Amino acid sequence: MNIFPKLRRFLQETTTQLAVILFLAMINIVTSPDFPWAIFPIGGILISVLATASRIFLASEKEDNLAKRAAQSQGALHSARLYKRRIDELMNATGDPVRRDKLRELADKVDIWVKEVEAMSRRVEEFKRNEVIQSDLVNVPQAIETLRAQLETETEPRVRASIERALAARTEQMQSLQKVQSLIRQAEVQLENTIAALGTIYSQALAMQSTDRAADYSHLSAEVDEQSRMLKDQLEALEEVKLDRHWMNVSNP
Repeated sequence: MNIFPKLRRFLQETTTQLAVILFLAMINIVTSPDFPWAIFPIGGILISVLATASRIFLASEKEDNLAKRAAQSQGALHSARLYKRRIDELMNATGDPVRRDKLRELADKVDIWVKEVEAMSRRVEEFKRNEVIQSDLVNVPQAIETLRAQLETETEPRVRASIERALAARTEQMQSLQKVQSLIRQAEVQLENTIAALGTIYSQALAMQSTDRAADYSHLSAEVDEQSRMLKDQLEALEEVKLDRHWMNVSNP
């Protein structure tokens, strides 16, 4: 396991606290070298530093992956907002009233698009942080393996029938979980496509600003409409998924 990413994250989260510890120690040495009064506030700060170290360095690989994917979603949202600001800046900077109106129309559509990115990011985070789903992703495959092992050795007909019903329910639940995972992966890919498309649209709008001829932004508006539609369709698919055990169709053996 590569520890350097965790060390970098630890330093990023504790730099201020470590700086305060160093500052207190220096003040103590300069003002009262014979009495270590700084040990008391430093001890209190170290409790928080140790808690951060425990959370980062002792996190499981699964927790690390969740944190990484959460950061990716937030990064996509940050990029979308940044491109929106840049397009607004183009609109405000142009001195051509006609061009400004067309850029305003484009910016309005991009604004709607970015709101859908925000909604998609929130929904993806809900899935990733849902304790029921995260627990079931671990427990359901184990339950299926246990039931299959029991079925292989059980000879009593009524017990076998009960195990088979439980196994069928768990298998159906696993299929539902796999559907959720597939939708999340599709949503994450769609978010990446959205950021790439936003970057392309901004670059094209920026290039059109340097031309003397009247710019035609219709193809950019059409591209925004299409990308926004695809993102909305993906979001609606996510909204149809209910994050509860009734939807998961849980049945205990």
